[in-house]
Amino acid sequence: MSRFSWENEWRLQNLKEETFLVRHVMDKTPKWVKLVEKKVPDSLQNTLETAFNKAFGAVFENGAGIIEKTYRKDKQIQQYEFNQNKLDTEGFNGKSVRKFEKQAKKTVVKNLAISSVEGIGFGLAGLGIPDIPIFVSVLLKSIYEIAISYGYSYTTDKEKLFILKVIDTALKSGDVLRQKDEDLNHLIERYYNEEVMPEKYGETDPFVVELQIVRQIDFSAQALSHELLYGKFVQGTTFVGVVGGTTDITCLKRITEYAVLKYKRRFLLRQAADVGEED
Repeated sequence: MSRFSWENEWRLQNLKEETFLVRHVMDKTPKWVKLVEKKVPDSLQNTLETAFNKAFGAVFENGAGIIEKTYRKDKQIQQYEFNQNKLDTEGFNGKSVRKFEKQAKKTVVKNLAISSVEGIGFGLAGLGIPDIPIFVSVLLKSIYEIAISYGYSYTTDKEKLFILKVIDTALKSGDVLRQKDEDLNHLIERYYNEEVMPEKYGETDPFVVELQIVRQIDFSAQALSHELLYGKFVQGTTFVGVVGGTTDITCLKRITEYAVLKYKRRFLLRQAADVGEED
């Protein structure tokens, strides 16, 4: 029964991921963007990329501890452990799995509210670029809490790389989105294999991971700057800045939705071995 429940949950997971891909296969440009795109200076894209790049570097270097002060990490871990104990005791079933997802989505709703205040607040003040470090902090805080909800760390280099790839992939569209999603699924399988069969698969060279992080920060910063380019331009205009501020919320919602899917995929894959042993 447990194996049957897992297979049903895995099929449902693949369906949810496919739904996300189909929904974002076309890059839908808001009508208001067409009104301002010709007015945006070419230099703004590079300015945004640099700002996002520095923000990621600052948080990964010494900002995780500061972000952890903005939420109850110990409470989040306790909730995860409670959910995992229930699953271990009652056996794998859809109801037990959804408790993890409920915890993850609860943190998403909370952080979307924070982003709403931050984005629109800066928009009303006529500020665009200055809110980028705050936006990145809220974004990473959201993903950190999703990771904890499914029992994953976010402090190791491998996990930082995973987070950056999630952000980058979530903002793509069309064939690029599908290819990057497939690549991320391969990375999830590799992480799983290294976790459960280290003697066979070994460990990725830490130096290689460090180099990948540096490169991926550039890609993720580029994806965010492209997604928020026109919003940040408008956000810098006091009278219509509130419109630009809402792009922060839309962007955060898309990334966190995708993050929930990918951490749940990792979680289900980790459960597969235990379920097999029960049958």
